[in-house]
Amino acid sequence: MIDKSKIKVCCICTESIKPQYLGKDQIYDNDKSLDWYWYDGNNAQPVADGRCCDSCNSTVVIPQRITDLSMRLNMGVSK
Repeated sequence: MIDKSKIKVCCICTESIKPQYLGKDQIYDNDKSLDWYWYDGNNAQPVADGRCCDSCNSTVVIPQRITDLSMRLNMGVSK
């Protein structure tokens, strides 16, 4: 079950970051299974400091990283 108290806000669009389901973990001593979720979204660098949602990651952050890399390669800068 998703813990709503752990849900974070995207630092780019300010929408809630949707938790990503990671799978189940079996607890053998009392035969229960736990659902695991990733609540932290994606690294928003170089666009912003903080965490971002999947949508902003694919439409804003990754394109910016590709642009930055292309510019560095075209300028002959290795870092």
